[in-house]
Amino acid sequence: MKMNNTNLIMKKILLTVIILLLIENIKAQNTGDTIIVQTFDYSMTYGQAWGPPRDTIAYFPTDTNLTFEKIIMSYSMRCKDGQINTSGGNNVACGEWDYSCHTYIHDSSRIDSLKLKTYSHSITGFNGSVYDYSLDTVYNYFYSIDSLGIINLDSIALSPDTIYEFAIISNSNTLMNDVVDTISTNYYWQPFSYTYDTSGNIINIDTLFISGSISISELVYYNRYPMAFQIMSFVTPYGIGLDLGPEGKTWYFDLTDYSPVFKGPKRITVSSGGQWQEDMDIKFYFIVGTPPRNVIDMQQIWRPQSKGYSSIMNDDFFEPRNVKLNSNATSFKLKSVITGHGQQGEFIPRDHYLNIDGGPQEYVWSVWTECAENPVYPQGGTWIYDRAGWCPGEPSDVKEEDITSLVNPGQIHNIDYGITTASGSSNYWVSNQLVSYSDPNFSLDASVTDVISPSKKVRYARYNPTCGNPKIKIKNTGSADLTSLKIEYWINNATNKEVYMWTGNLGFLEEEMVELTGGLNLWSNTTNSENTFYVEISNPNGGSDNYNFNNFISSDFDLTPKYPNTFALWFETNSGGGFVSESSWEFIDNSNNTIVYQSPVGGLFTNTQYRDTLIFNEGCYSFIIRDSDDDGIDFWANNDGSGMARFREIGASWLKAFEGDFGRFMYHEFRIENEASSINDESIKNWIVYPNPSSNIINIKGFGNDLIKIRLYDNLGKLKFNENVDAIGIVNKDVDVSNLNAGLYFLEIENHNSKFRKKIIKK
Repeated sequence: MKMNNTNLIMKKILLTVIILLLIENIKAQNTGDTIIVQTFDYSMTYGQAWGPPRDTIAYFPTDTNLTFEKIIMSYSMRCKDGQINTSGGNNVACGEWDYSCHTYIHDSSRIDSLKLKTYSHSITGFNGSVYDYSLDTVYNYFYSIDSLGIINLDSIALSPDTIYEFAIISNSNTLMNDVVDTISTNYYWQPFSYTYDTSGNIINIDTLFISGSISISELVYYNRYPMAFQIMSFVTPYGIGLDLGPEGKTWYFDLTDYSPVFKGPKRITVSSGGQWQEDMDIKFYFIVGTPPRNVIDMQQIWRPQSKGYSSIMNDDFFEPRNVKLNSNATSFKLKSVITGHGQQGEFIPRDHYLNIDGGPQEYVWSVWTECAENPVYPQGGTWIYDRAGWCPGEPSDVKEEDITSLVNPGQIHNIDYGITTASGSSNYWVSNQLVSYSDPNFSLDASVTDVISPSKKVRYARYNPTCGNPKIKIKNTGSADLTSLKIEYWINNATNKEVYMWTGNLGFLEEEMVELTGGLNLWSNTTNSENTFYVEISNPNGGSDNYNFNNFISSDFDLTPKYPNTFALWFETNSGGGFVSESSWEFIDNSNNTIVYQSPVGGLFTNTQYRDTLIFNEGCYSFIIRDSDDDGIDFWANNDGSGMARFREIGASWLKAFEGDFGRFMYHEFRIENEASSINDESIKNWIVYPNPSSNIINIKGFGNDLIKIRLYDNLGKLKFNENVDAIGIVNKDVDVSNLNAGLYFLEIENHNSKFRKKIIKK
C-alpha cells in the first residue's frame, strides 16, 4: 500500500511538472514562433456518412501576454485509409456523393439564440384567429321518429371548450431557454347551436349571444445555446474514382478574425452529413506576433442553420435583430457564408442581401459559384456544374463587407438578412457574423501573404508545377497607402537573389497578385529532389517597415516534367459544339509569353483526330486546352463522347496522357533541355548506355577517374535510381529497370565537373 501511494504521488508530481513545462513553453514563445493545436486526425476513422458529428475538446493558448499575428487552420482530407472508391457507396474510401461539412467552435461564455413561435391560446379543434365565446351552456337539437311514427325534438348540452392561455417567461442574457407558461385555463362554449334532422344532417344553425372574444396572436420566444461559430464550410468531393493520395489534400484558412474565441478549452465539431465520408486532419497554427489590427469582438448574429426560402422571406428565421456594437471598436465587418441546396436552391442563382437599420438593402449579391475551374478534378459526379455558393471538393464562398461607415461604436443597430426571391425546393445554409476591430497597429507595413506558384497547395494545383514566372500575393497591412516595395526571391540556397521593384497603390488590407520574373538564373538552382522557393520583401514606400515578421514566406514545390525538343501532339476532339469543336489548344513560350503553336484559328472539327509534330527550343513552355462549354473533352454526364490529348515521343512511347474531364481548361507547364550539359570531360562524355529501349537491364560502360554519381529520373523528375560509384578505370554497371512503368526516363552520370544525360525508354 505504501508503494502504491508513493507511485501515485510520483505520478502527480510528474503530471504537474509536465503541465508547468507546457505552460512555461507557451509563455516562452517569441514573435514569429508557432504554437500548433491538433484536433481531429486521420486515425479517427470511426462513424459513417450521416452519423453523429465529429466532436472533441481542443486546448488553445491562454497566456494573456501572447498575441497572434495570424491563426491559420490546416484542413486536410483524404479518402478513408488512402483508398480509392471503385464500388460506389458512402462508407468506403471517398464517399460517392457530395455532402456539407461545417466546422464549428463552441463558446459557452457567449449566447446563441434561435427564434421560435407559438400561439397565445390553445383551443382544441379551433384554427381561427378570433374565438367568440358564450358563457351560457350551449345545446344542440336532434329530430327523431319513435316507434309510432311521431317526430320528437331532443336537446343535448355540449361540453365546453378548454382554453389555455400562454405567456412567455424570458430568460434573456442567460443560456436558459425562454419558457412557454400557462397563465390561465377557462371553459367556454362557441356561440353556435345546431339542429339536425332525423338523418343527422344540419338543418339550422342559430347564432347565440356572444359573451366575449379572444384574439389569438403569435408569441415569440427563444431557445439559447452556447454560441456555435461556423469557422469553415466545406463540401466533400464526389468520390467514385477519386484519388486524394495517401496523405490527402490540405487547404489553409486564415481564422484570425476568431482570435477572441480561440482561448482555453473549446469544443470543436464537424457536422452536416459529410463529416464521416472521408478522413480528416484539422490543426490550428497560432503565429505569435502582432496582427495588422486587433480583433476586439466576434459574434454570430444568427445561429447557423439550413432553412427553406419561404421561412427566410417571412422572417420566421434570420429575422431582423438588434445588435449592440462594441464601444471599444473602431471598424466593423460582416462575414457571410450562404450556400443553396435542393434542386432549385442548388442550381439557380439568387440574390441575397444584408441591410442595416431597416434602410435600403446596402449589400446585395448573387450567391453563385462557377465550378469548372475546381482544382480537385476529375471527380466521379457532376463536379463541373455551377452551384449556389459552393463546389464539390472546395470550401464555400465567403462574402465580406465593411460596414464601419453605417454604424456607430457602442450603439444598437438593427441587422437584417434575406433573399429577394426563390421558388421550388430552395433551401439555404446561412451563417452571418459580425467582427469588430481596433485601429491599425502599424502605419507603414507590407506583408507577403501567399505563393501562388511555384507551390504544392491544392488551391493552386491547376497552375503548378511551374517553370515560368513566379506569382505571389502582397498585402498592405499598414494604415498608410502602399505605393512601392522591394521584392527579393530565390530558390534553395542560391547566393544571388532575384530582385523585383513593385509599384502600385494599395489601401489598408488591400491585396494584389504580383507576377515576378523567372528565367534561367532563378531556376538553375533547382535540384531533382526537394525544392523551396523563398520570398522576402522590404523598403515599403522606400522607408522602414514597422513590422518585419510578415516580410518572409517560403513554398515547397515540384519540378515541371522534361520533354525532348521534338515530340508529337495527338489531339482528338469530341462531338460537342456541332460542326466546330468546343475545344482548342495552344503552346506558350513562357520566356516572352508568345504563342509558338496553336490549333487552327477557325477551329477544330468535331470527332476528329489530329497529329502534329512540334519542335521546341530549350526553355519553359505552357500547354493549354480550353473548352468553351466548360465540360472538357471527356465528361460522362453529356452525350459529347470522348476526346483525347497526349504527348508522344517520335518513334517511341507516350510521354504524357492528359485527363479529359478537366472542365473549363487544362494547364500544363514543361521544360525542354539539351540532352547534355556541362560536358567538359571527354571521359564522361563517351559513356555507352545499352540496350535502349530496354525492358529489364540497362548496361552502363565508361571510364572514370573519381567518384561517379549515377541517377535515373522519370519524366516528372522523380528519382528512381541513385548510386555512387568510386570509379578508377573502366566502369561496367547494370541498372535494373524491370519494376519501372513503361515510358520515358532520364539517366544522369556526373563527376565533379561534368554531367552526361541520356533519354532511356522502358518498354
